[in-house]
Amino acid sequence: MSSISDYLKNTEILLKIDNVLSDQLHVTRGLNKQNEIKRLIFEILRKYHYSMEELLQLDPVKKYIQEKQFNYQHLKDLLIDLRYPLSSREKRVFSRKNIFLPKIDEIPDRKEYTFSGKFIPKQIYIESSVLKNIYVQNILRKFFSIPHVIIKDLKGIKWKIDEHIQELGKQDLYLTGEIIDLFKNCPCTKNVLSCDYFVINTAFGCPYDCSYCYLQHYSNFPGIIIPVNIEVMIRKLDALLKKSRRKLRIGTGEFTDSLIFEDLIPYSEHFISLFKEAGHILELKTKSVNIENILRVKAAKNIVIAWSLNTPYCIKKEEYYTPTLHERLKAAQTVIKKGYKVGFHFDPIIYYPEWEKDYQNTVGSMFDHAEGNIEWISLGALRFHRSLKPIIEKRFPKAELLNGELLIDEKDHKMRYPEFIRVEMFRKMVEWIRKNDKKVIIYLCMEHFDIWKKVFKISSKEYQYSKGICYLG
Repeated sequence: MSSISDYLKNTEILLKIDNVLSDQLHVTRGLNKQNEIKRLIFEILRKYHYSMEELLQLDPVKKYIQEKQFNYQHLKDLLIDLRYPLSSREKRVFSRKNIFLPKIDEIPDRKEYTFSGKFIPKQIYIESSVLKNIYVQNILRKFFSIPHVIIKDLKGIKWKIDEHIQELGKQDLYLTGEIIDLFKNCPCTKNVLSCDYFVINTAFGCPYDCSYCYLQHYSNFPGIIIPVNIEVMIRKLDALLKKSRRKLRIGTGEFTDSLIFEDLIPYSEHFISLFKEAGHILELKTKSVNIENILRVKAAKNIVIAWSLNTPYCIKKEEYYTPTLHERLKAAQTVIKKGYKVGFHFDPIIYYPEWEKDYQNTVGSMFDHAEGNIEWISLGALRFHRSLKPIIEKRFPKAELLNGELLIDEKDHKMRYPEFIRVEMFRKMVEWIRKNDKKVIIYLCMEHFDIWKKVFKISSKEYQYSKGICYLG
C-alpha cells in the first residue's frame, strides 16, 4: 500500500480522482455531486492508506463498475458505507444528512512551524504604555538578540489566516497591558450539561501545536498576546472574587496553556497566593512540565494542578511539541510530593483502532504516578467546529484524527463521533478508572444529559441536583 503522505503531499491525487470520476464511475454532471464523491474517495484513501487501484478493486466499487448501472446516489451510499463502517451498521441512529463533505483544498507547500519546548519569539512587539514594566524588561534581557518593535496598541493589527497557515502567528510575541475578558464563565456549548466553571484569561495563543486545537479557526490575531500588568490583574480578580457569595471553581488555560509561559512571567505564583486567601478553587490546566515556579510556593488545599493527558500514540501523532505522557505524569508526581492536589483531563479522547488498549494503559500509568492523590478526572470526546476540518487538513496533512467517524451533531452542530461511539468510550474509561479508585470525581466535558444518563445511569432527579456542579461518577 502507498503511504498516506504520498497522497496528501502530492496534489496529483486530486487529478487522479477527477479522472476516475469521469472515466470509470461516470460522475460527469453536477459540480456539487462531483465534489461530494471526490471528498468521499479522498477520505477513504486517507483512512485506509489505499492506492486508487486498490480502491477500485474493493468488492462494492468493483461490482458498481461492472454492473454499469451508474447512479450517483447508489455510488454515494456505497462510498459512505466504506468511509463510515461503524455508523453505517447503526441504521437506527445514523443519518446521512449529518455527513460533512466540504470541497477539498490543495495542501499548501509551506515551511513547517517548529517549537523546541521553550518559547523563543521570532519578533517582539511591545505596547508603549508597558515598556518600563519589570516583566517586559526581563523579557527583553532574556531575548536581547530578538528584534523588538514599539507599538501604540494592538488595534489595527490584522492578518490573513491563509497567508500564515503553518505558524498561525505562533512565533511573534505581543506584550500588552491587560487582556480583554480577564474573568468570565467558561463558554459552554449549547444543550450540554455545564460544569459551572469560570476561567481567567492569562494570555492568548499557544506555542504547542495540537492538530485539534480550536484556536486554529478561532484566532484572529497574528501572534501570542501576553498581558504584563499582573498587579492590576490581581487587584481586579481580588475584587471580583470577594463579591461572590459562593465557592467557585476557576481555571486558567482557555486560550493558552496555563504554565507554558512561566519562565517569562510567574503567573502561577501570583494566582496561588491570591487564591489561598480567597478560598475559591483554582485549577491550573496544562500540558507543560514548567513547574519550577509552582514548587517555590507552598501548596494549599484549594489549589489543583491539572494535566491534560492522552495516549502516547495520540501525543506523538496529534499533540506536536508537547511533553510526553511520561514527562507530564512525572511532573504531576513531583507537585504531589510538594503537597499539591492534581487533576487530569482526558480531552479529547480520540477513537482509533488501538484506542481501547492504549487508553486503558494510560489510565493505569496515571494511577501509578498519582498514588491516590487525584482531585478529579474529566472525560471529553473529540469535537470541533466544522470550519476547523479543512484547516486541520492544510496544517496537518498526516493527522489521523480526521479518519474517525466524525459527523455533524444534531444538538450543537459540532463535528463529533456519533453517540454510540462516545458512550462506549466513556463507559470503558469510567470502568478503568473505577477499578483503580471507587470515589474519585469523574465528569464529562461538553456532553448533554442523554450521554450522562447512559454513561453514569443517573436519574432525572440526580440530573437536576448535579446541573451546574458536574461532580458525578
